[in-house]
Amino acid sequence: MGLRRKRGRHRRRKDRTLPLGSAVIVASAVAGVYLTAAPEGASAVASTVYVSPRGDDSASGSLESPYRTLEKAFSVAKAGTVIEVRGGTYYPARTLSSSVDGTARDRVELRPYRAEQVRVDGSRLSTGSSLLSLRADYWTVSGMEFRNAPGGGLVCNSCARTVFDNLSTHGNGDTGLTLRGKGSDNNVIRNLDSYDNHDDATGGKQADGIAITHGSGDGNVISGVRAFNNSDDGVDLWRWASPVTIEHTWAFGNGENRWRIRDFRGDGSGFQLGGDAPAPSPAHVVRNSAAWDNTQFGFSANGNAGAIRLRRTTAYGNQAAGYSFPSSRALLERNLSVSNGDANADAGPAAVSQGNSWSPGRGSGWSGGGAATPPFVTTDPITALGARRQDGSLPVTSFLVVADGSEIGSTME
Repeated sequence: MGLRRKRGRHRRRKDRTLPLGSAVIVASAVAGVYLTAAPEGASAVASTVYVSPRGDDSASGSLESPYRTLEKAFSVAKAGTVIEVRGGTYYPARTLSSSVDGTARDRVELRPYRAEQVRVDGSRLSTGSSLLSLRADYWTVSGMEFRNAPGGGLVCNSCARTVFDNLSTHGNGDTGLTLRGKGSDNNVIRNLDSYDNHDDATGGKQADGIAITHGSGDGNVISGVRAFNNSDDGVDLWRWASPVTIEHTWAFGNGENRWRIRDFRGDGSGFQLGGDAPAPSPAHVVRNSAAWDNTQFGFSANGNAGAIRLRRTTAYGNQAAGYSFPSSRALLERNLSVSNGDANADAGPAAVSQGNSWSPGRGSGWSGGGAATPPFVTTDPITALGARRQDGSLPVTSFLVVADGSEIGSTME
């Protein structure tokens, strides 16, 4: 995952459609284990059920007599249910799916038992199937690994106030984590590693680290994410009509054909911030984030003409421009672009640039001023690729940290 430099890729507009396998999963009860909502007015009673590789689905689901499969636990869940999973590897026979809503007081939770290591492996699923598919509100999914599904890892369709926390999703045949649909409000994707996702059958053009696409909903936040070595983009907001906030997030190494896919068509930008959305174009916010070693852009408006705001971000060693906002009304503040292939920045006349590394004579409070490049503590990414901190946040690193403490670029925290 070291920095690599390649030339010869050219910008093109993404021709993205909904992944067929994922669309079928969401639409058809046959593709997964769907739960039915409790009758209106029924009271939720909080309860905990347990799952263990040594359990039995005919058992009671208690800690002493756990279920064996996640499918069984999903089938009994209701608002207030906590599903605690004992350590081990689980191989679902079909997509784990739910349409049961939690509530603000009684969330539905899926989590490991006492931080035991839980791996959910989709290698036995049918073609196009994702591992987890929710059409539900007020869920929390945390502390688990989702891998090797022939479709995507996790899909949330028209979800609200759902939290994905301290997860990894990798090696899937589509995007690691997808949020889509109308009314998808106030969801949080936090401390996620999404990597090595690649859609071989469609030439690598679909599998992003995170995709918030084809829908709308306010208040969605991506925080503390590493989206890397995916066949398409790191983070993609294609056809999303509402502002999304991205913070403390790194996207790197995306778009390289590591899998020797024939007719490879992966885009490979770190952050694709829209494209083909209905007017008004969404004013996404990106702060304290970084993109490096991607085969296309570091940060791209991708046709979004809205007032996107980027503050204190860093683009380093991307093969196309570090920042591509030729027709956007973007507000670009204190961003740092270094050693990118085509150009460090392509910001059109509608964009406002303040105190960026490519903004000469701005007197931004950064000691280098103008177009000079401040020194980095290190350009070796090894510590950025290391283990996360105990609380799940990004690892401590000096990679791409400005050595003189100038207030420009990402703090890498």
